[in-house]
Amino acid sequence: MERKDFFKNLLLGGTGIFFVQNRAKATPGASAQKIWLATTFITGFDYYDGPEAEPLLEAGMQLDLNRQPHNRYDKNAIEVLSGEAKLGYISRVENKTIARLMDEGIAMQAEIKELFPDAGFDKVKIEIWYERPFNS
Repeated sequence: MERKDFFKNLLLGGTGIFFVQNRAKATPGASAQKIWLATTFITGFDYYDGPEAEPLLEAGMQLDLNRQPHNRYDKNAIEVLSGEAKLGYISRVENKTIARLMDEGIAMQAEIKELFPDAGFDKVKIEIWYERPFNS
């Protein structure tokens, strides 16, 4: 997601998602199109199970997202998990629109885009999207 699209989403909340749809990609013969929402780094990776899970992570690996609406630090908190391992959270800067969509029952997908094992804080870059069925 480009910076300007992110800010449109942030300012417009759930309605901002319409600005992202022009980046949707359709695969011929597919029954759904991917709506990309964010490419971001996992926040807090070094403070949770990230260091232990790091040797097992690889680009292209699917991750799970778990909404935490009662998190006392961030009402839009979204955990990033690999199996049982908690890798961290989606950044507070990126999570508002994604949290709203998850609260409305839209299933999000996340995948590791790139790993930076020698980086300080930004070690795991992920992509987040959802799939929207094509209208028949």
